[in-house]
Amino acid sequence: MNLKTVNSVLAEIEDGLNGGLSTIDVFSKSTGMTVAGVRSSPKACALFNILSERITETIKKSGLPVPDYVSQTLLRLGEDGSVMIVVVDLTDKYRMGMAVDVQKASLGVLVSVVLPDAIPRLRDALR
Repeated sequence: MNLKTVNSVLAEIEDGLNGGLSTIDVFSKSTGMTVAGVRSSPKACALFNILSERITETIKKSGLPVPDYVSQTLLRLGEDGSVMIVVVDLTDKYRMGMAVDVQKASLGVLVSVVLPDAIPRLRDALR
């Protein structure tokens, strides 16, 4: 793992979201413990790690036509949907979790620019 590159990419994500990033962590799938982050939230890492596993299991059991390679969970929270929780499977060992204020950060920039740029770079750094 190249921790320097991981931290650099996380800082670039923060810059790309123009003040809308509340927290971001890369964490272990086996333990839920953070390995790198910006304004880290260890409790959120542990709990969203469990939630991600349950969502994956639920999709498989439900029979919904969701392909196995789908590796992102996006949850909009709040009455107005102003907080976006994003959990991305990066490798077989690591996930990335983040909370974004979508009133400050553009959802289009997040989904179409920031994540597609950052995810492959994080995957390379974590191998």
